[in-house]
Amino acid sequence: MRIAYSWLKEYIDLELSPEELAHRLTLGGVEVETVERFAAGPERVVVGEITTLENHPRSSGLLIAGVDPGGGSPLRIVCGARNIAVGQKVPLALPGAVLPGKGRLEALEIEGVLSEGMLCSGEELGLELGSPEGVLILDPTSRRGVTLAEALELDDRILILELTPNRADCLGLLGLAYEVAALTGDAVKHPPAAPAETSGRAADLLSVEVQEPALCPRYTARLIGSITVAQSPLWMQLRLLKSGMRPINNVVDITNYVMWEYGQPLHAFDFNLTRGGEIIVRRGAPGETLVTLDGNERALDEQALVIADAAGAVALGGVMGGESTEINPATRSVLLEAALFDPISTRRTAGRYNIPSEASKRFERGVNPGWVAEASGRAALLFSELAGGEVLRGLLDCYPAPIPPRRVNVRPHRISEVLGVTIPTEEVTAILRRLGFTVNPEGRRLAIEVSPRRSDISLEEDIIEEVARLYGYDKIPSTLPRGELLESRETLPERLQGLAREVLTACGFNEIITYSFISPAALRSLQLPEEDPRREAIPLRNPLSEEQSAMRTSLVPGLLKTIRDNLYHREMDQLLFEIGAVYLPRRLPLTELPQENLRLSLGATGQAPAPNWHTASGPADFFVVKGAVEALLNRLGIGGVEYDPAEQPFLHPARAAVIIIGGEEAGFLGELRPAVADRWDYPQPVVIAELDLELLLERAELVPQAAPLPRYPAGLRDIAVVAPRSLSAAELERSIYEAGGGLVETVVLFDLYEGAQIPKGKRSLAFTITYRLVDRTLTESEINAAHRRIEAALDRLGGELRR
Repeated sequence: MRIAYSWLKEYIDLELSPEELAHRLTLGGVEVETVERFAAGPERVVVGEITTLENHPRSSGLLIAGVDPGGGSPLRIVCGARNIAVGQKVPLALPGAVLPGKGRLEALEIEGVLSEGMLCSGEELGLELGSPEGVLILDPTSRRGVTLAEALELDDRILILELTPNRADCLGLLGLAYEVAALTGDAVKHPPAAPAETSGRAADLLSVEVQEPALCPRYTARLIGSITVAQSPLWMQLRLLKSGMRPINNVVDITNYVMWEYGQPLHAFDFNLTRGGEIIVRRGAPGETLVTLDGNERALDEQALVIADAAGAVALGGVMGGESTEINPATRSVLLEAALFDPISTRRTAGRYNIPSEASKRFERGVNPGWVAEASGRAALLFSELAGGEVLRGLLDCYPAPIPPRRVNVRPHRISEVLGVTIPTEEVTAILRRLGFTVNPEGRRLAIEVSPRRSDISLEEDIIEEVARLYGYDKIPSTLPRGELLESRETLPERLQGLAREVLTACGFNEIITYSFISPAALRSLQLPEEDPRREAIPLRNPLSEEQSAMRTSLVPGLLKTIRDNLYHREMDQLLFEIGAVYLPRRLPLTELPQENLRLSLGATGQAPAPNWHTASGPADFFVVKGAVEALLNRLGIGGVEYDPAEQPFLHPARAAVIIIGGEEAGFLGELRPAVADRWDYPQPVVIAELDLELLLERAELVPQAAPLPRYPAGLRDIAVVAPRSLSAAELERSIYEAGGGLVETVVLFDLYEGAQIPKGKRSLAFTITYRLVDRTLTESEINAAHRRIEAALDRLGGELRR
């Protein structure tokens, strides 16, 4: 935001220098990034007055002007411009002047006549002022002989504000003037804004209908006739140029000028180019198009708020006008719009069509609803003064639900508690009133009515911040923070996650963190059936990309993507795990918050451990992941775990299992199906697992259980059985425990063999059985009897003992 110091002084009396003002504003929370000079101004260019004008004797296209440079005899200047006349004040470049792009100027003979200088256009001076084809005509009150820099105030200081998004009130000179007034105690002066009106009524020629009051709470319109489109006066062009805006013509410049004054965007339509004598504020229609002022055709729909006439859209509300009603040299009647548009709708429209503008920037941050009509009146007055306009009687103001003033209650003692310094209530009241707030004491609190220009203030803390910055941050003493130190203990879920990380890290796994957003294509690649709840991923309304367009229902897609990316980087040996939430909707589209469950995923591929000189490596297969899961469950004190064969659509049918804890499914593990592995472009087998961490928390026994050392010796027996492949080791172990009748302490599988000596479809499993009682020593006969029962039980299951 560029603020010309000389322009700001029109609205508040300033005794501070530009640099002092910048310092005060910055300390008060409105950061001034820098103060810069508008322009240096060319040397030896002064204000001259044309005293005589005659045709060149040898060239019909040239004139000879006698110009008074403000002292001495008039100079003879040969000039080709046709917009000059006797009595005009013009920029006169004297010999020795250096102009941008022209070098050093000297007296020069042109067609036999010595030209003792040069009359300059704005372009030749390096300024976008006036017409490039003609000489720049200065203000008649300019004094002859003064430098051009002085006459045009080119040495004016420009304050460059670095505004935070909440300070929309400072996007206009009047708003900034109120900020300065709060710092200095001076009064703000509003410019005149009451135009003289004709007897004709605007309502007889125009009607306004707002169909979307939520997106356009207020819409006003004025009609101004008898307009003459021309260049703006030089003083207005200069002020706009200092503010960073290019002068165009008096009609457009007036709307920009008032926007810079009030922070209220305006738009001028050529009323004669509108159709039907009506303005309708509505949503766009499917298939409707609009060519905006930048010449681009925009496809509209119901997401876009448009300003329309009887035939169709003529502007994008709060963003940009349309080409069909653009102001042009033939414009004679203007429809002036001043409105309030919804910040969110404006931001979305400007972003969607990629047409940010000064108007949309202000509407996005919020404009003052109390200045809409005043800004309209100010612009109408300038139309009558600078464009010869006749303002028709009446402001068409569609404001069905006036926005009430915001009220905030503040406790003075709370201000002292937050700031750490005691500020008297009287001083607090004075500070808030300087901001234009209404303050009424009510018991032990202050009832504050916030000025409508401050849309960023709604809480007690906002008021405290205003008091702090205007009281002066430099007056607040530096103190050490005080507070009670409280013991912080981990919650049970946090402790469970910490234990899981410790155990899996000890098993050689590395933790990863992936995005909660995934691609729906990743879920489809898992070949999940349509009825699988994991297919029902919550879509995002504004995804960053297709790769992150849905919320994950499983940790598996993120795990698989990480493994693939690592493989692309030639990391062939990977042991990974992740702890994170998944999001399961109860129904789609969402009508309530989804279930958010904590899950643990594991993945392994390549060799484990990584090859080294000391320890032999083996494939990172199903049993590596199963071993890590068993180590975790053992550390959590979870027993009664079963691994039952079960199919997952994305897992190998013969190398997958579902994990059962206490009869409840807790997760799955297995090797990826070859077809799924091919989709992910894996060159080697990949094993994955996923567990429900919340279920593990419910079943965990985190307090360690101590057990005494055995007092009596154990009896050991080995048994080998040839069993069908369909008969799992877990079933055999369960049968051994049951047949042992309480004498069996542990059963350990120590050998698994399939070879030429074993019939096809079968395998040999060898177990070590430990027999022991806690209260006495078992006899040999008791152990033998239990062992025979076990052999008989295994035989009934279909096993054949190996002798």
